[in-house]
This record gives sequence, C-alpha cells and structure tokens, in this order.
Amino acid sequence: MLGTSLKNRGRSGHGFNFHAHKVRQYHILPHKGGFYASSAEAMTPAPGETLDLLCQGRLPVFQRKDGYRFSIDAFILANFVVLKKHERLLDIGTGCGIIPIYIAKRGYRNYMVGIEIQDGLFRLAQKNGAFNGVDDRIEFMKGDIKIQAGVLRSRRFDVVVSNPPFTRKHAGRQCPSTSRRIARYETELDLAGLVSVASMVLDQKGRFYLIYPARRLGELVCEAGRSRLALKRLRMVHPRPEEDANLFVAEFMKDGGPEARIEKPLYIYENCDYSAEVKQYYSLEG
Repeated sequence: MLGTSLKNRGRSGHGFNFHAHKVRQYHILPHKGGFYASSAEAMTPAPGETLDLLCQGRLPVFQRKDGYRFSIDAFILANFVVLKKHERLLDIGTGCGIIPIYIAKRGYRNYMVGIEIQDGLFRLAQKNGAFNGVDDRIEFMKGDIKIQAGVLRSRRFDVVVSNPPFTRKHAGRQCPSTSRRIARYETELDLAGLVSVASMVLDQKGRFYLIYPARRLGELVCEAGRSRLALKRLRMVHPRPEEDANLFVAEFMKDGGPEARIEKPLYIYENCDYSAEVKQYYSLEG
C-alpha cells in the first residue's frame, strides 16, 4: 500500500484540518533523492507562498498562502492506493503535486503523471517535484483532463487517483476565490465527467481510487457503473470512533467483477490526538 496525502482547499468541511510546520528560516540543500533543511541561511519562498516541512522535514512542499492548500484527505487517499511494480499512475487534479510526490518519496519509482487545470498550481507542482528530487519519475501537465483524456489514453495507465471537488456546482455558498472555487466545487469537472475520463484512460482491469464525501457514496457507485467501473474496496473515514463517517476512500476496477470488500473504518482522532494509523502517515517508511 502507499502513503496518504493532504489536501486543504482553503475551506472548512472538506476532509480534516492538519497543521504543517511553516518554514521561515531554512536553507534547503540538495542531496541524493531530494533536499534537506539547514538553518545556516534563510530560504525564502516566493511572495505569496509558504514552504511547509512534512514527514519530519523530509517532504518540503511549497504552497500558496491563499487559495488551494492540501489537507489530510490527500494522505488518506495515498495510503489507500495499491501501486505495483511497473504500474503507471495518473493523478487527476494534482494541485501542488502532493500525492505523486509523496508516493515517490516513499521509494516508489513508478512512472506517474499529474494533470492540473490551474496554471498557478501546475507551476507549484513542477517546483515541488524538482525540489524533492523526484521529477525524474513524475511528469506534471497543465490542461483540462476532459480535453487531454484522448492523449493520455495512449499511455495505458494502470492506476488513476483523484481527490476531486466534493460539492456540486451550484450547491452551498460560492467561494469568491477562483482557485478555491475550482477546487471545492464541480465547476470544471463533475462526478460523471470524472469517472468517465478515469475509465477512458485506464487500461483493462485498471484501478481507480478516490476520496469522497460519505453522503455521495450511492451517487458515485451509480455513476461509476455507467462507466464500466466496479467497486472493489471501500473504507469509511470517521473523525472519531463515536462519530459518523464523513468521508470514504474507494477502489474501482475497470470491467471488474461484482465482488467488493468493505474494510475496517479509519478513525482520524483517538483520545484527543491523531490515531496511531494517521500518525504513521507522517512517516515516509513503507
């Protein structure tokens, strides 16, 4: 299994909060397989950016101060993914590139592609990939997956992942920030479109992974079935053991059979702290 990622789209109600360490006075030095931090001099992010150190400082990530910022739901998703040797992975809506970069930092050398429609996030993904020394195995593309799906189809992906917008286009109070609105609402890609393009770019028996709100589970299963994607694994995500699930992670298989496995629930918090499993997400160990 893989590792989990974080995605906070700059809003409440999507996933869970997580607190990264803001880096103000670090000089980042290159070394084999990435970078490490030294307090010898100041390494200042570009105006409007932060540099967050994750996983005991082994995963530095540039993000925008305003707009899209990832949260723990991306780590949850990445830890649910199964990626076998030589399999090719596509991340739809990669944002700042956190999911494929996290996976690569876990030691996976698979070929991965992250596609992002927002130019600012695409540039951050490129920057983060190079900064972490994993741009030899991750390719970031700027574009609309609905348009690029035909091109990507020829690359024969075994795995597709996505941490998509959770809210329908016209539901709830609209966010004034364009970046947050695209990340939060289905303004550019709705659920039906997402599962359709995922199925299109997947090879036969390929697998599609995503994290989504519990309230939309039935809708997702119906839409996936229309695109030849069969539910194979499902895990509910609860804030705490005594609370109802508000998210789930799911694995679908293209032209898969009817059997599905319901896995034990994931609890984010236990006894006023992250659960033992979630704490493990912040390690880059396999």
